[in-house]
Amino acid sequence: QQHGHPSAFDYEEFRRIAVHAILATDMARHFEFIGKCKAQYERFMSGSNLPLTAQQHEAERAQLAASILKCADISNIVRPFNISQRWTQRLNREVTLQGNIEESLGLSRSIVVDPTNIPTSQIAFYESCGRPLFNAVADLVPELRFMPDQLENNIRNWGFIKSNQKVPEVPYGLKHSSTFDLSTSTRAGSTDSAPDFLPKRSMASLLTPSTVPVVEHEVHLSLANYTLHAGGDETRPAPKSATQLPAGVPSPPHSQRSTAAQT
Repeated sequence: QQHGHPSAFDYEEFRRIAVHAILATDMARHFEFIGKCKAQYERFMSGSNLPLTAQQHEAERAQLAASILKCADISNIVRPFNISQRWTQRLNREVTLQGNIEESLGLSRSIVVDPTNIPTSQIAFYESCGRPLFNAVADLVPELRFMPDQLENNIRNWGFIKSNQKVPEVPYGLKHSSTFDLSTSTRAGSTDSAPDFLPKRSMASLLTPSTVPVVEHEVHLSLANYTLHAGGDETRPAPKSATQLPAGVPSPPHSQRSTAAQT
């Protein structure tokens, strides 16, 4: 603080923490990062690095921020199962569509999804990648213990699906049936351990006349016009005009806009 007023926002410090946290989401360094989490926990428990210098304090803060963001990055696996399962379906569809585009460009698929082996692949990822991370972070921040708890519930749910070829009537971690009541809420039931991730919203507000269905597995790629459309079974807002591009797709250069409008 300066003269009783908060100091100016420290952009450089924020940028350092943000870059460190984003790089931590690289799955190629997943287990290296888990090792850093465990090492930080040991430092906290033993007090071996006290008192902290200003540089050490900043490094510890950056590591904690990275831990939170990394958990958020793969948080679909620790959400209530009726939400987590839908994330799995959508991520598998995204990877499949990406592979279709890669093949259309003469490239090999980055990730291959076996639709007949989803439960086994999910359990393997949860146990090998999810469990070590969420347990390590929950040791650092006990308030996040609900995450590994829900992870174990979801492993049991996928195990049930693998053995019985159906979802449990009441999935582990849920108090009620996972049946969705689309007329009143985005989800039914609540979890024993996890907080309410999604507010209850009326589906009437989502399925309005201004929305149009997207054709299953429809893929349209036009690099020349800077448009990309990979469809699923959900709905999306109807375009306001013929020239409107999907969210996140940059507008074409001025010289190409007339061409985009005609396609």
